[in-house]
Amino acid sequence: MKKIHLVIAVVAALSIVSCQTMLENDAQKQYEQNELDIQNYISSKQLTMQKSTSGLYYNILKTNPTGQKPNVGDEVSIHYTLFKMSGVKFDSTERVKNVPFSYIYGINRLILGMDEGIAMMRQGEQGLFLMNHTLAFGSQSDAQLPAYSAVGADVELVKVRNEEQQMEDYISSKNLTITEKTSSGLRFFLTTTTTNAQVKAGDVVSVKYTGKLLTDKQFDTGEISVKIGAGGVIKGFEEGISKMRLGEKATLIFPSSLGYGTSGSGNVIRPYAPLLFEVEIVNK
Repeated sequence: MKKIHLVIAVVAALSIVSCQTMLENDAQKQYEQNELDIQNYISSKQLTMQKSTSGLYYNILKTNPTGQKPNVGDEVSIHYTLFKMSGVKFDSTERVKNVPFSYIYGINRLILGMDEGIAMMRQGEQGLFLMNHTLAFGSQSDAQLPAYSAVGADVELVKVRNEEQQMEDYISSKNLTITEKTSSGLRFFLTTTTTNAQVKAGDVVSVKYTGKLLTDKQFDTGEISVKIGAGGVIKGFEEGISKMRLGEKATLIFPSSLGYGTSGSGNVIRPYAPLLFEVEIVNK
């Protein structure tokens, strides 16, 4: 019995190894075909392309040497068109309506070839990238794109905004008049004033609040009891209400370093997200 089991185990193992070898051989053949398809496309279009160590073919068609480069956590907006080596387009942003695709650089991931290509670019630049299936969609397929396809991407890096720029753009778009900007990065806007005593460390206050992203999307609202100085709430929230008096209302805008940092919170507050809170101290 032990011999039979051993033989079955060995055969099964050999079968797995054989299957894996077949898959690897097939992938290698597809890679070689990808390279041939890419070279034929380059030749047919009379393109001048460079090749990176990963195998990505690239050409920055439009340069902007003074443009801002994206860093991890920045909001990046791009226009793109994806196409097969036959030239057939299968995905793109709405350039005519100027609706770019926006994402958080270094946090949200695109296909590897586009990630690598965008890392080469600055705001205002346009690049052409040709990639084998290992840098594109691999074995994934749909009605428009067969598995193991080589893919081309025409990418324009429309805008790069760090957190400071996102907050300043929001403030400008809403015509807000700032009351105070603190050294920590908090923007404090007092909207209703009173002559009551200012809250101090150790006070327990009831605060009505509404939390929003800088897209104006609301993610929370309610009333909370806060002990000033106890660190029971995020830093920007506590710093803001510590500047207020009973009955006052204010708007607080602050960077992720005073909010939920590089991790975010849940499915709504992404990493590196600056936040806005409308607050009112209703009881003390």
